Amino acid sequence: MQARVLRLNGSREKIDEGVEAYKSRVAPAFRERDGYSGARLIVDRRTGAAMSITFWRDGETSRASFEAMTSIRAETTSSFGAGTPEANVYEAVVQHRPQPTEAGNWVRVTTLSGDPTKVDEGIRHFESGVIPEMSKLQGFRGAILLVDRATGEAIAFTVWDSERDLEASSSQAGPVRATASEVMGASDPHVESYEVAFAELSAPVGT
Repeated sequence: MQARVLRLNGSREKIDEGVEAYKSRVAPAFRERDGYSGARLIVDRRTGAAMSITFWRDGETSRASFEAMTSIRAETTSSFGAGTPEANVYEAVVQHRPQPTEAGNWVRVTTLSGDPTKVDEGIRHFESGVIPEMSKLQGFRGAILLVDRATGEAIAFTVWDSERDLEASSSQAGPVRATASEVMGASDPHVESYEVAFAELSAPVGT
C-alpha cells in the first residue's frame, strides 16, 4: 500500500476554514477515486501547519488521484492560507490500528533520514520493539510507519487519545525513538505533534 503525504504551512487563523474545505470537498473527491483506502488530516493550531496523509492501493492509483485532483488541491491549499504543498509518496509498511483514529485524537510524527540499507531492519524493529513499548502507555491507539526505500527516509506516526496522553508519553517515547533511530542509521529525528482534524478508513488493514 502507498501513502501520499502533503505538508502545508498555512495560517493559524485559517485552520478551521481549511479543515472544513478538506471535509466538504477533498474527502468526497477521494472516495470517488479508484484505489482509495483512507485519509488523515492532522493540524497544528499553534503554527498553522497541516498534514494530509492518504492511503492508496498502489503507486498507479496514487499518481492518478494526484493528477486528477489538481484544482481541488489548489483550492483547499488556499483555504488553509498556504502556498504550494510539499508532496511525497511512501510505502506504508506498518499499520497497527488496535483502535480507530478519530477527530480529536493527537499524533506524534517522527521523521527520520536513515540508511537505505537498513530499512528492513528498521521495519522489523518498529514492529517488535516500538509498538510493544508504546502499547504499554496510557492512551495509545495505534502506530503507522511509512518508508522510502530509495532514500532511507521514514515517518512514524503514533496516535493517542488526547494531547495529555501524548505529552505524558514523551519521557518514555524518547529512549524508544533513540533506539529506533540508531537501528535505521538515522540521527537527529524531527518530532512534531498534531491534532487529528479528520480521519476515515475505507479498507481493512492488518493490526
